[in-house]
Amino acid sequence: MASVDHQDVSDEYNLHRVAEMRLKNGSLSEKLRDISYLTFLLIGVALLWPWNAFLSASLYFQHDVFHDSTVYAKIYISTMMSVSTLSSVGFNFWLSKRQHSYAVRVTRGLLWEVVVFGLLAVFVLVHNIFALWFNFVFLMVMVMISSCGTAMTQNGAMALANVHGPQFSQGIMMGQAIAGVLPSFVLFGVSFIGDSRDQSVAGIFAYFFTTVLVSMACIALYRFSAVAKADKSELLTEETGCGDRGELANSATGTVAFSTLFSKLKYLVLSIFTTFVVTLLFPVFAAHTLVVALPLHNAQFIPLIFTVWNLGDLYGRYISEKPFFQSSSFTPFTTFVYSVARVALVPLFFCFNLNNRVKLSSTVLSDLGYIVLQFVFGVTNGNVLSVSFMKVSPALSSDKERKAAGGFTNIFLSSGLAFGSLLSYACVYMVTAYTQKEE
Repeated sequence: MASVDHQDVSDEYNLHRVAEMRLKNGSLSEKLRDISYLTFLLIGVALLWPWNAFLSASLYFQHDVFHDSTVYAKIYISTMMSVSTLSSVGFNFWLSKRQHSYAVRVTRGLLWEVVVFGLLAVFVLVHNIFALWFNFVFLMVMVMISSCGTAMTQNGAMALANVHGPQFSQGIMMGQAIAGVLPSFVLFGVSFIGDSRDQSVAGIFAYFFTTVLVSMACIALYRFSAVAKADKSELLTEETGCGDRGELANSATGTVAFSTLFSKLKYLVLSIFTTFVVTLLFPVFAAHTLVVALPLHNAQFIPLIFTVWNLGDLYGRYISEKPFFQSSSFTPFTTFVYSVARVALVPLFFCFNLNNRVKLSSTVLSDLGYIVLQFVFGVTNGNVLSVSFMKVSPALSSDKERKAAGGFTNIFLSSGLAFGSLLSYACVYMVTAYTQKEE
């Protein structure tokens, strides 16, 4: 009976692999009609959605939960960022040392998000009955668990995407970009009809409950898709191998050394690290560069800039599948040089209206030039990241290495975010000092 089950699942797995090869050269519309691609796309959305939910609720927590003037309100955002970053780096490192059960990690991490945001949805209704210190500790624990859940899902998803093909890595990247674009569109629209700081309990509850629904939809789609069946086939194959070839099985259950992965992926993971370090300067300039001549208030202009950047990021991830970026001539080293070259864009931000440092000669062209610069900054971010992740699979020689690379690349991703966060504080100081000097 077991052999029959193994044969049935193996047949499904082989059909799935044939479909993957056909999908590799397909158009975006063809990919969107493929259930496996949609699965990875939605997983990408679910990876970024929880963090966006926390960011969007920050003002609500500061104002409604911690009453603005308390010490908890003042340290909430910085503590949230620190807890999220440190827990992500630490948990990614822990996961990368345990190179197994990747398929389980996808659903387990999503289940953690369901629990976290289910509790948060209840919390916004009952927080008044608890002490402020308890609310603060509770929220930080939720941030930590959510960060670890995201790390777990991303670790498993990238491992599986590396095995199934670069097009699925791009699907995850596209999903993350979509999750970034949607909230920025909402914030831009809200800026025309009211104060974005006026957040209702119903609105926050709906946002948290939507996060639960997104995570549950991912779990359902993943289990329904051929990706899960392919993983089951691989598991059965490994179990059969263990019974027949003990020595080979022992080799198969060993871990892939970090030195092996770094020797093959060094330029790609350094590209990922560098990209995040440079990109995290973007929010500093976006928040401090004000409108000059466009008929918009700063409360509308700044959300517009975030929207433009996110649209650029989405477009950059979309074009990463083009032959120019996927050709053998566009090497990992070229990708690394590309990531470093983005540093040249940073000084250009000082040419615009930082902290209302208006020049008499400034016109609407200044605003338009700044918008174009932010779009380019977004395009290059999405492009470098997607190209880097898509080139991981072809650079490795076995599926075991490809799965291990899921956790390995995430270490550099989270480390880039952590280092970039620290660098952004220095950037704030530079921007402040520069504008004061000009005055």
